[in-house]
Amino acid sequence: MAVSLAACGFRPLYRQEGAGATVPQLSQISIVQPEDRVSQQLRNHLLDMITPKGSPERPTYILDYRITEAVGSVFVTRSDEITRNNLQLTVSAYLRNYQTGQPVTSFSVVSQASYNLTVADYSNLISEKNARERALRDAAEQIRIRLANYFGRDQFRQPSPRQP
Repeated sequence: MAVSLAACGFRPLYRQEGAGATVPQLSQISIVQPEDRVSQQLRNHLLDMITPKGSPERPTYILDYRITEAVGSVFVTRSDEITRNNLQLTVSAYLRNYQTGQPVTSFSVVSQASYNLTVADYSNLISEKNARERALRDAAEQIRIRLANYFGRDQFRQPSPRQP
């Protein structure tokens, strides 16, 4: 099975070779400063996932994003009481060249989390906050994967060195 995967050009996204990772470009991304609390939470997750060793001194790329949020009812009782909500976050991400500002790639990711509603307002606030945190963490992971795939595909195009 390994031979057939290697023959089709499959390469693990996170394999380690020599001194560097498969996707070294991730460490060259600077993430824009946020405008609000939700954007700050997403930025914190992105920093942990994309640049865990800290922001680059001389970044090659800058990642900008916009978050839109929607809340919808999932379960409604016969007496029209809402008992469960879905929180949906859509993050539009834009990767640009740091020096020129020219667009490199853009994409959107959607993350969703559900939470229960009770008669206690405080409990509802905490449930919604937790759902938002889960959705943001998932969105950050999706962004990391999209960026890694974007940078990794250039490596797939390069011919493999032939063994004698």
